Amino acid sequence: MKRLLISLVALCALAAPGQEEAAVPPGVPARLEVANGKVVKVFLQSCAGSNITFRVLNSDKDITTDPAKIKSLTFYPKYDAAATEQSFNGGDYPAVLATLAPVMEPFMDYMSVSNNMQPAFCMLLDAYRESGDWTQVRESAAVLMATGNPALVIKGQIDTALAALAAGDVSAAETLRAAVDSEAAGLYLQACIERARQEPKTAIQTATDVIAKHGNDMDWLPSTELLCTRLYLDMAMTNSADSTARQVQKLYAGTHIAKDAERLRSGLVRTTDETKENGEE
Repeated sequence: MKRLLISLVALCALAAPGQEEAAVPPGVPARLEVANGKVVKVFLQSCAGSNITFRVLNSDKDITTDPAKIKSLTFYPKYDAAATEQSFNGGDYPAVLATLAPVMEPFMDYMSVSNNMQPAFCMLLDAYRESGDWTQVRESAAVLMATGNPALVIKGQIDTALAALAAGDVSAAETLRAAVDSEAAGLYLQACIERARQEPKTAIQTATDVIAKHGNDMDWLPSTELLCTRLYLDMAMTNSADSTARQVQKLYAGTHIAKDAERLRSGLVRTTDETKENGEE
């Protein structure tokens, strides 16, 4: 670590003011920060296995180090982030994919290192999932599981499990469920597994546990409440589905969860006799 810091201090000197118009190296431009706060502008060359390679201005030599020694990277993408987030919150997943997929391409190899594009990467992953592109979901989720960031690892595990369920592999999803280090996320996934097993009543009970025990967990509560809408639809309880979806729309207004709830409501055919939903005569 000490050797890396000394190297970066020397490299900062090379990139001192007045020399920035020298030859610009090839690669992905980024701001690199190490643990002690030292910062240097670099041009990333590659990230493979346990090595990340970069150059600095005024240098034609590569420096290779362990990504774990890098605190964070800051990239400089050129796209309208606010408009893309608006598209995402509006449930316009094709627009999100059209914008973010090409934007993210130069940064993909570096997503395992903490960086300012990880939230956009998660948005891209969500858009892939909601569009049913499970191949891209699996590939993107694997990247998150390699980050070492607990929240991102859990998200990667859940999305990998959902891809497995989409392929009919309940066993793989159950294996991942056992590894999830979050009660709320684990219960959400358990409800998804029970739904895949065509056990909607059991799944509703599991989802209710998330709502009762983790009412402040905004990572998993919204998805769980939307899942309840789908579970009521599985049981042909359209009035309950409509009521739940309407509540989700209100609670999470302005988010893609609310938009998805709106879409579910728009396709509902409601009954006027609630007793029929409960199987009563």
